Amino acid sequence: MDTVEKVLDEWRRERPDLDPSPIGVFGRLRRVAELSRHELEGYLTPHGLTPKSFDVLANLRRGGPPYRKTPSELAESSLLSSGAMTGRLDSLERAGLITRTPHPSDRRVMFAELTRDGIDLIDEVFALHLANEEALLDGLAAPERTQIAAALALLERTMQTVIASRQAPAPRRPRRTDR
Repeated sequence: MDTVEKVLDEWRRERPDLDPSPIGVFGRLRRVAELSRHELEGYLTPHGLTPKSFDVLANLRRGGPPYRKTPSELAESSLLSSGAMTGRLDSLERAGLITRTPHPSDRRVMFAELTRDGIDLIDEVFALHLANEEALLDGLAAPERTQIAAALALLERTMQTVIASRQAPAPRRPRRTDR
């Protein structure tokens, strides 16, 4: 019995009137996310990268030549604010992994572009990243991986729908005119 199963059993014993089954999903998601984060940090640190800086470099690299995007484009595809992106870009520029160049027709816009060192580093580290993730999934057959990925995509869509419905404005009640 793993930790999550133990937690579920304890809640079932202490609160038999409640269904603790969501803990089985979210408890495991948190544990898997923590294991994944720890693994990612472990092989990025020797390369002088953090998960956040790795994300920016990977974002630029997967965009294809000329490996250049605006901070807004990077923030949008990373789900971060432009302000948070600025700090990341500052440190990557200081490390010589990106340069910033002005937009040819809009002086307000700067591009972040991978340098040769940035391309070489992300190519090396991304290969390590995939090899590490492949090793972590080694015990799963291809159909199991597909099933897990599909289930996680479904969970994400379901959660987004629920969250969006909570944020939707309440319907307006018709005004009574018979007063």
